[in-house]
Amino acid sequence: MQVLGIVLVLITVGTVLGPVGAVVIIYENDLTQLVITPQIKDILDGNSSIIPINNSNDNGNPELGLMTPVFVSAQSDPSTNTFSAIFSVTNTLNYDLTLNSFSTDVDFTQPNISAGSVSLSNPVTVLAGETSQLTISGHWTQAAQDYFTNNSGDAPIDISLSNVAINVNGLTIQSAGPIQVGSIPIQVG
Repeated sequence: MQVLGIVLVLITVGTVLGPVGAVVIIYENDLTQLVITPQIKDILDGNSSIIPINNSNDNGNPELGLMTPVFVSAQSDPSTNTFSAIFSVTNTLNYDLTLNSFSTDVDFTQPNISAGSVSLSNPVTVLAGETSQLTISGHWTQAAQDYFTNNSGDAPIDISLSNVAINVNGLTIQSAGPIQVGSIPIQVG
């Protein structure tokens, strides 16, 4: 009777560990695939046909296909190194999206300067096929201020984002970065 119990325990252990061990061996080079499906990885990498993230507009600049931002206006307070900007976003999907939070650090790539950080001021819901406005606020660093003070004229600045955190409909996506945004023309002086 005791031998039969041991055989049953071994069969049970084998039926559980066998498939788990096979999956671990299959994905031994990238164990993240056990948790993050290839479809989610494609969305995060911008290679998804479901949610196209790395599209380009007519100027060749990258756009977010999920909610494409369009600059509306901005205000700044040089005494506190803070700003707020209003963007218009259009939801291109067939279901409502609520942008609960967005935050990121901004860097000037070419001069390698930490420029500051930005975040979403208030959550915003964008109905399917509709356009809404959202407000982004942030601050710039003294290093960014010094860069603008010491450089005059029109010069595009290469921007990258790091420590990006976005929460849409309760789903949080984080990326340590850097994510290259591209060159942004800025008038200095």
